[in-house]
Amino acid sequence: MNLKSLLITGSALFFTVNFVRSAPAAAENNCILCHSRLMKKYSTPVELYKQDIHDQAGITCSDCHGGDPTLTERHERNDPAQGFLGAPAPQEIPSFCDRCHGNTQYMRSHNPSLPVDQLVKYRTSMHGKLLFEKRDTRVANCVSCHGVHNIRPVKDPASPVYPVNLPQTCARCHSDKQYMADYGIPTDQHEKFASSVHGVALLEKGDVAAPACNDCHGNHGAIPPEVEHISQVCGLCHANNAKLYRGSFHASIFEDLETPECEYCHSNHAIAHPDESFLDTGENATCATCHEQEESDEGFAVSLRMKNVLDSLSYSISSTTRLVEQAEQQGMEASELRFSLRDIRQSLIEARTMVHSFDDDRVREVARTGIELAQQVSASAKGLLSEHRKRRWWLGGATLVLLALILGVYLKLREIEGR
Repeated sequence: MNLKSLLITGSALFFTVNFVRSAPAAAENNCILCHSRLMKKYSTPVELYKQDIHDQAGITCSDCHGGDPTLTERHERNDPAQGFLGAPAPQEIPSFCDRCHGNTQYMRSHNPSLPVDQLVKYRTSMHGKLLFEKRDTRVANCVSCHGVHNIRPVKDPASPVYPVNLPQTCARCHSDKQYMADYGIPTDQHEKFASSVHGVALLEKGDVAAPACNDCHGNHGAIPPEVEHISQVCGLCHANNAKLYRGSFHASIFEDLETPECEYCHSNHAIAHPDESFLDTGENATCATCHEQEESDEGFAVSLRMKNVLDSLSYSISSTTRLVEQAEQQGMEASELRFSLRDIRQSLIEARTMVHSFDDDRVREVARTGIELAQQVSASAKGLLSEHRKRRWWLGGATLVLLALILGVYLKLREIEGR
């Protein structure tokens, strides 16, 4: 390297070192410094916040709690004149969160997909009314469900409001008998839900499409459905059932009686998987709770006729399935018949749905399609079994002929060897 190059390189290094020395150091976040080092018993928020969605979005402690985190003296950082807010009281939390989550312009720059009306809805909820109107600070607010410093996205499986986790989150309060004693609310909702058709699908099978508490009650605007709203709530998922019910004569009768529609037959939290026993006279019978169990009661007679139709279709499915399985066990190609079995089962689902019309003729019409298809599949399966038997006879006959030929050849060889 020549002298000129050496001088240029040395000058560059000199200015670079002096620039770095003179550049201001990054401001220290004294909130984290104190809560993680100097105040060990208060370090939990710092550790939790590392998993928080707000931390991932670059939101710091002072963005929520105010104050100037660059100040070194605690009394300066906690000075209300510096905008310090600290930890909000329970009645202040909804408005505390709404400063950002209710700001359309602010949320557009962070997550435009999030709604900005959570506080408006919360004020209409049972929780919100008790908090704002009755000053009851024991009710659920934002942090009761979402957490405090470890708030996760709703779609995060570790979030307390992830569908599979939500029933247990609600149960923290609603299953506590002592906590709920002053509200006159049952505390067995979670127990019933867990054993229901919805609960088994969600909690045991992990089907996040199955309804959790908020799907029926709402989330930020959570409130028990009124009697006249229940069919609307159930109809969000069970659209065909709701449409048939609203077009039936039962709809007007239940409305006049102020009966809770779907809930009256299916219950609410302890919803069982519906089957033909609902139309029968046994312990699961629902029609018999209103109608006299006599042929003279037209409503009860209709329920029995619908049950007979559904029983016929169920029997057809069972017998046809056995025939198809026998054919498969015998090594016969029955994949097309398997597909047809799906269509037959679908007919049963549609026929059960049609029960909500309370019209046995419509149920019979839908079921007829499945029964006729079951007859066709049964005939085809029997044909395969018959063909299998023929093949066995042919194979047996061919084996006997082959054995006879082998025996004849053997005897002929013995004869030739004996000459």
